[in-house]
Amino acid sequence: MVKQSKNTQSGSPDECSRRSNSDLGQVAVICRETSRRGVLRLTFLTLLSNIALTAIKGIAGVLAGSAALISDAANSASDVFYGIIVMVGVRLAGREADDKHPYGYERFESLVTMLLGAVVVLAGLFIGWDGIQKIWQGANYGLEAPDPAALWVAAAVIVFKVFMYLFTKTRAKKYKSDVLAAAAADHGSDALATSGVFIGIATAQMGIPIMDPIASLVIAALIIKTGIGIIGNAVGQVTDRSAGPEIDKKIREVILEHAEVTSIDKIMSRVFGDRIYVDIEISLPGDFSITKAHDIAECIHLDVEERIPEVKHCMVHINPS
Repeated sequence: MVKQSKNTQSGSPDECSRRSNSDLGQVAVICRETSRRGVLRLTFLTLLSNIALTAIKGIAGVLAGSAALISDAANSASDVFYGIIVMVGVRLAGREADDKHPYGYERFESLVTMLLGAVVVLAGLFIGWDGIQKIWQGANYGLEAPDPAALWVAAAVIVFKVFMYLFTKTRAKKYKSDVLAAAAADHGSDALATSGVFIGIATAQMGIPIMDPIASLVIAALIIKTGIGIIGNAVGQVTDRSAGPEIDKKIREVILEHAEVTSIDKIMSRVFGDRIYVDIEISLPGDFSITKAHDIAECIHLDVEERIPEVKHCMVHINPS
């Protein structure tokens, strides 16, 4: 008799086989679809909000004469582009596996995340270059302080972006979405960037107008840093990065609940988009029949996939002890 996990009533191989055809698989599919739709809804909401912010900041920046606010509008415009790409990427990632992609399409989400990082970096470079030009202009020809109305616009944007950061971060954890995690990071950098705009405009109002373009330069540095971080995370996902010691520990705990296992020889995990693939090598007594060894391996395989939702597939290899 195979010792089973706590959430099963019996640990027999027959019950493991029946469980593989139970409603658990359907529930997992439904949860995945619910998460995908949640990601799409939040991405669409973010897209609409960034379109509005681009218009508000752009118009206010021009009317108030604030270079920092205009640069911030350009940052929001890049977020609009990102939102469109993400919606396409999430739809692609949600497609079922087929002959062309037998492991599924989850990595499309990682590719979209990488593209987002590149767009964020480019936006930062653009804003930085514009800030350098404005600083040069101020040093040689002088600048006028922006209208105080720009301060109110910046303050309102900061409040909204902080809310979006907290809300998106919570949803990213709920849906286990790397794209939403990247979007939350982008909202956070936007809040910091607009805070820089606010400080720059306020300082300019105090009689140092060159602080407005200097603020846009600081914004650019923050945006570039965020973009590089997003790219680094996405690169890890498409280069078979390990899922980390926490996941390995959970897998080890599941395996050790099976008394027949004499040793755990190897645990290998790799991130595949927002899911995880696992390869396990365990040792069983050498006098076990092939059928018995196979049934134990099947139970471990099902236990790992059932109890660790992030795991898409678990392969178990048996060694004789």
